[in-house]
Amino acid sequence: MEAERRRELTALMIRFADGDRSAFKRLFDGLWPVLLAFTTRTLPSRADAEDAAQQALLKVFSRSVDFDRERDALSWALAITGYEVMTVRKQRQRRREADGDELGSVQDPAPTQEEQIMADDLRAAVRAVLGELPEHDQAALAFAFTGDAAPTDDTSRKRRLRALERLRAAWRKLHG
Repeated sequence: MEAERRRELTALMIRFADGDRSAFKRLFDGLWPVLLAFTTRTLPSRADAEDAAQQALLKVFSRSVDFDRERDALSWALAITGYEVMTVRKQRQRRREADGDELGSVQDPAPTQEEQIMADDLRAAVRAVLGELPEHDQAALAFAFTGDAAPTDDTSRKRRLRALERLRAAWRKLHG
């Protein structure tokens, strides 16, 4: 999604949080397809994906007063959606539902051109932020982002936590 559209969603979320109910339809129309696409890619069942997206939207709208005006509305909504996806997965696991049969019939849709551009932009943004960090932070984060076996001593964990904090601060500084 282009930056202008993301800013528009954020402005709509702020208006909705301030009590402007006329922003609801445009906000819904902007968020629903993105959240549904996300849940559809992350859950094997279309029904579960729709349920998770609906629950996420309900939470987004009911928690709109908690929205931080300094943050991106789409990122906030996707974070809530991610928790809903985890909730659905945990529920399925508790019910001991097997995903095996459904996985065979689910096609992994090829990313659209817009999704590919967004992914490329995100990768470039992450590389730029990581490039701003000191070398020792980059090394500490390499363990967190790769499958390498990371040292488990307290010093290494603390070093990774501090590096992650600096990464978050750098990201907010560059991208809000």
